[in-house]
Amino acid sequence: MLFMGKIKGLNKQEVAKRISEGKVNLSPKPVVKSNFQIIMGHVFNLFNAYNFIIAAALIAVQAYSSLFFVVIVISNTVIRARQEIKSKNMVAKLNLIVSPKTKVIREGKTISIDNEEIVLDDVVYFETGNQISADSIIIENNVEVDESLLTGEADPISKGPGDHLLSGSFILSGACYGKVEHVGKDNYANKITDQARTRKPVSSVLLNTFNKVTRYTSYLVLPLSILMLYQAYIIRDQGITSTIVNTATALLGMLPKGLVLLTSVSLAASVVKLGKMNTLVQEMFSIETLSRIDVLCLDKTGTLTEGKMEIEQVIKLKNPLNLDLDEIMCSFVKGSLDNNITFKTLSNYFTGPAKYETLDRIAFSSARKWSAIELDSIGTIIVGAPEIIRPDYQLSPRIIEMQKSGARVLLIGHHPTLNILQETLGQTTPIGLIVIKDPIRKDAHEALKFFSDNDVAVKVISGDNPATVSAIASQAGVANAEKYIDASTIVTDQQLEDAILNYNVIGRASPFQKHQMILCLQKHNQKVAMTGDGVNDVLALKDADVSIAMGSGSDIARQVSQFIIIDGKLQTLVEVVREGRLVINNVTRSASMYYLKTIYTILLSILSILMNIPYPFIPFQMTLLDMFIEGFPSFMILFERNIEKPKESIGHHAMRFSLPNALAIVLSVAGIRLLAPTLQLSLAETFSVLYFTTAFVSIHMIYRIYKPLNWYRGGVLIIDIIGFILSTPIFWPLLEMHVLTPKLIQIILITIVISIPVLIILTRSVSYYLKNLNSKKAL
Repeated sequence: MLFMGKIKGLNKQEVAKRISEGKVNLSPKPVVKSNFQIIMGHVFNLFNAYNFIIAAALIAVQAYSSLFFVVIVISNTVIRARQEIKSKNMVAKLNLIVSPKTKVIREGKTISIDNEEIVLDDVVYFETGNQISADSIIIENNVEVDESLLTGEADPISKGPGDHLLSGSFILSGACYGKVEHVGKDNYANKITDQARTRKPVSSVLLNTFNKVTRYTSYLVLPLSILMLYQAYIIRDQGITSTIVNTATALLGMLPKGLVLLTSVSLAASVVKLGKMNTLVQEMFSIETLSRIDVLCLDKTGTLTEGKMEIEQVIKLKNPLNLDLDEIMCSFVKGSLDNNITFKTLSNYFTGPAKYETLDRIAFSSARKWSAIELDSIGTIIVGAPEIIRPDYQLSPRIIEMQKSGARVLLIGHHPTLNILQETLGQTTPIGLIVIKDPIRKDAHEALKFFSDNDVAVKVISGDNPATVSAIASQAGVANAEKYIDASTIVTDQQLEDAILNYNVIGRASPFQKHQMILCLQKHNQKVAMTGDGVNDVLALKDADVSIAMGSGSDIARQVSQFIIIDGKLQTLVEVVREGRLVINNVTRSASMYYLKTIYTILLSILSILMNIPYPFIPFQMTLLDMFIEGFPSFMILFERNIEKPKESIGHHAMRFSLPNALAIVLSVAGIRLLAPTLQLSLAETFSVLYFTTAFVSIHMIYRIYKPLNWYRGGVLIIDIIGFILSTPIFWPLLEMHVLTPKLIQIILITIVISIPVLIILTRSVSYYLKNLNSKKAL
C-alpha cells in the first residue's frame, strides 16, 4: 500500500481481484420498479378491483349503458402509469448528474470514482463536506467528523491515524487518507438499515387528506352496499337489474377516483418539469410543502453571491517579526487540507512554492471561523475572522468601509505555538489582512423581490461578518437588511429567539445556532425552507420543513435535502416555488369539485336506506354530471397561473365549497321525495327533478370556486353550462329519465329557486363554523 513513504494505493490487478471476489461497495439499493411492474401496479390494485366488480355486476344484468365509467377508469390507469414511468426516467437521469463520488488513490494517482466502484482495501481521500462512503481506518492526517446522522449527537468528533470512520458520517473539517475496511452490506450505515441516508419524511396535507377520505369512505362502502342490495332486492322487490344499477351508481360516486389521478399526475408532471429546469425533486410531496412556506432562510456565499471569490487586496501590517507575507501564505495554502471556497481562492492567489514545511495543522470549521498551520522555524500562522481571532484589534476605517460594501476580510496572524492556540487566541500578532470580493448573483434582486411580493419572508443567516452579510443582503434587496445582529454575541435561548424573529440578517451564526433558529421559527408556526451547500448547513437542512441544496454543494448537504438546485441559481428556486404553488392551488380547487360528489353520494346512500327508496341516479347520469362538474372545470383550471400562497388546507377548502352544496342536494332529495305524493309525482319524475336540481347546485359550486370571475373563468363557466344543456338532450335515451312535461319543468324551476336561499344559509353557516375553528386554532 505504501511505496517510499508515498501512498500508492491498489493497482489494477488488485482491484480486479477484489471485484471478482465480490468485495465491492455495492449497497442494497431501494427497489426501483421496472416499467412492467409500474404498469401492473396501476392495473392490478384495490381501486381497479372495486371498479371491475361493479362493471362485472352491470354486465351480468346487461346494463351496458351504465358502463361508460370503465372508459374513465382505463384512461386513468394508462395516464398514471405513463406519467410514473416518465417521472421515474427523469429522476434517474438527474440522479446520475448529482451521483456521489469518492477520491481514491490507485497506482499513486488520485482519481474520482462512483461510490459503488470502491473495493476493499482501497485508499480513499476524504475532505471537508464529504460523506464517508465506506467504513475506513484513517492512515494519515486528522479530521473532525459529524456522526449525528448515525448517533443523533451533533458534537464534532476529532479523529486521527488508527481511528475508524463510519459510513454515513461526514467530514466537518480537515482531510485525511483512509483504508477501506468494510464494503457494501458490511458497512455500518447499511447495518442500521441505511438510516444515515434517510431524509425527514414529508408531512403532506394533500396526502393526509386523501388517505383519510379514502380510509373513512372504505369503511362505509361494504355496509352501505349490503344494506342497499338487501333493501332493494328483498324488501322492495326491485328486481336484480334495477338493484345492481342503483347500488353500483352509489358505490361509484363514493371514491373520488378522478382526484387521485389529477393529483398524482400533476405532481409527477411537476417533477418532470422541474427536472428540465435543473432541479432534482427527491420527495414528490415536498413540492406541496414548498408552496406553503412562510420563511426562506438563505446563506450568503454561493446563494446570494456567485461563490466566485477573488482577492482584491493583500495588506501587510507592521509587526515585530517582519515576516514575508507572500512566502508565509504560499506555505500556508500548500500545507492546508481545507477545500472550502475561501481556501480555494487563497490557493489560486498564492501560487508560489512552499518555503516552510508544515509540522501540524488545525483545519477550518464553521464553529471556529479560522484555521491554523504550524510552519517549521516560523511558528503558527492563523487565518480567519478578525473579530474572532483578535476581537480587540481595530480595523482601519478604510477596511471597515470595504466590509460595509460587501467585501470579506480575513486576518493573518502569528502565534508562538499551536498546542495552546485555542486557549490563547488573544496572544496572536496580526501580520496581514486579505480583502476578498464575491460578486452578487445577477438574478438575486429579482428572485428576492418575487418572495417579498408573494408572502415569503427572506432571512439571511451566515457565518460571515454581519456587516459584510448586511451589505450583500441590502444589494440583493432583502427587507430591512441594514438592521443586523452578530450571533456571536447571543448568549441565551431567548436572545436567539428574539434575533431570528426580529432580524432578517444574522452574521457569525454557528451551525448549532442556525439549527436552533430554524426550530424557533417552527415553534412560532412558521413553515421554513432552508437553502444550503456546506456542512455547516446540514443540521438546519435536516429539520427545516423544506430543505434545498445547491448542486455544487457538499455531498452531505445534497444527501439530506428534498430539492437539489443543480445549476445553483436563485431564479431556479423561484421557478420551483412557483410550480409548487401552481400545482397545489389547482389541486386544492379541483378537490372541492370531486369531494362534492363523494359527500352527497354517501349522504344520499344513507338517506335512501332511511327512506327506503332507490338511489336517485344511474351510472350514466353520474358520468354526465361528472363530466361537467369534475372533469371539464377541474381540467381547465389547470391552465390558470395561480401562484398565490395557499391560504387554507384542502380539507377546509372542500368543507367551505363542497359541504354546503352537498347538503343542499341531499335536502332537495329529501324534500322532493316527501312532497312527491302531494305533487303527484312518479318515482321517475321525482328523479328527473333531482337530476336537474343536482346539476344546478353543482354548477353553482363551480361558480363559487371560480370567483372572482375574469374573462378566462367566465368563458369556462359559460362553456360548461352550455355543454351540459346541449349534452342532456343528445344523451337523453341513455339518461333514462321521464319526459319533460310543462308541469315537470315548472317543478324543476321552483325547486332550483328554493335551493338558492338554502344554499346561501348553508354556505354562511359553514363559513361561520370554519372561521370560529380557525380562531380557536390561532389561540
